[in-house]
Amino acid sequence: MMRFNVGTYTISMKYLTKRSNRNTYYYRRRVPNDLLSHYSRPTIEISLKQTDRTVAAAICQETHRRVEEEFARLRRGLPKSEVLTNYQSAVALLASHKLTEAEAKANGEGYDEIKESFFESLDDTIRAKSSDSDYAAFRYGEKPFPLHLLNDAQRTALAIAKGQFRLKASEYPAEYLRRKGKDKKRKSVNEANNAMSSFIQCCGDKPPGEYSRAEVNHYVEVSLKTKKSATVSRQLKSITAMFNFVALELDIKLDRQHCFERVSIPGRGDDAQSRQDFTPEHIVEIRRMPPSNTLEIDCMIHLMLDTGMRVKECCGLLIRDVNLQAETPHLVLYKNNIRGLKNKNSQRLVPLVGASLSAVTKLVAAATNDYLFPRYVNEAGNDVKNTAASAACNKRLKALLGPSSPTCHSFRHTLQTRLRNAECPKEKRDELGGWAKDISDQYGTPSDLKLKARYLLAAL
Repeated sequence: MMRFNVGTYTISMKYLTKRSNRNTYYYRRRVPNDLLSHYSRPTIEISLKQTDRTVAAAICQETHRRVEEEFARLRRGLPKSEVLTNYQSAVALLASHKLTEAEAKANGEGYDEIKESFFESLDDTIRAKSSDSDYAAFRYGEKPFPLHLLNDAQRTALAIAKGQFRLKASEYPAEYLRRKGKDKKRKSVNEANNAMSSFIQCCGDKPPGEYSRAEVNHYVEVSLKTKKSATVSRQLKSITAMFNFVALELDIKLDRQHCFERVSIPGRGDDAQSRQDFTPEHIVEIRRMPPSNTLEIDCMIHLMLDTGMRVKECCGLLIRDVNLQAETPHLVLYKNNIRGLKNKNSQRLVPLVGASLSAVTKLVAAATNDYLFPRYVNEAGNDVKNTAASAACNKRLKALLGPSSPTCHSFRHTLQTRLRNAECPKEKRDELGGWAKDISDQYGTPSDLKLKARYLLAAL
């Protein structure tokens, strides 16, 4: 450990070293015993290429973060570095030789000629990186084809041309998220990576078509020891969706058929716990809730209380979605550029009554930009922070009602109970909650809004 002074402070930097005969600083540490098999040496030593100690210390800290991430990936059964597929770079390489993916795969008269430029480029790379004797041995088949001399894009492009291109399981999340346009959404990225990591840790990393049904069942058996059956089912569906979509899009025939469909999960749903509803006493306490330092949290709780909206639905609301001047004040809930909806049935008009009307009125009056809840919209304006909003609302509810308080999602189920007690018909309850499968002809008309508002008022 190296110590040095910066002004009045003494900084200790673990793993920062300098050889006695060198001026350059190094990051140096031992490889943990459980990971020794992944490294050629028992120590990691990386030159920081700095002679300035302060700059080297900052670089050392970043290097340590990357090494720790590498260790974490290895312990989860993943490759050392974050895996991104080389598919796009390989397709670009083929295009630079005026080849489409289909032409690269095709065989027969005329195709050898159009692929000649691509194969010559591979030959040039091998010739440049090998001795004359080795090159001759490669050419005459005396030594195996030197794939190690090609870069990742060249190897992938060659596999495409030979019809042998496949992805390992660890490569599917990145390609799936990129093609679905979700690679910038942190929640989607984490969910996809966590699902695949848990599977790889149990069954290893290989192409989908190489897993056996026994391995998939073993994964289910192991997962059920630490996870609820609904979680295992959801992660397995996510894994299957990634395999199906990417294998189809990239036309990986060997992996289009796999054993992940219709997997049985023993006791599925038996371990599910019913959500606790808010009691009438809870609702009275929430209506009387004293204001906190965060207007948005108070208003979000009150908005969910008398509308049954989801946290994510609230976070994505814009000022223009609110109509307080209508005969029946309401807001319009639809998919927009910062927030999607759970499904197409979630698009609806929501009457505002009681606490929800008061909350929205306060938010509109306090608005300084286009968003009703700007605190929970990412600065880039392309996503919402619904997880943070949910945690903040739950924390406020526990402070108000005690540690056994239901979560904010229970507002939805509680409102259904309140509407049922107010003798609201099931189709109207479903429309208000965004569960309706068949929307009536009167949906969204002034009379329909007035009727729904009447039931909501009766449920207060």
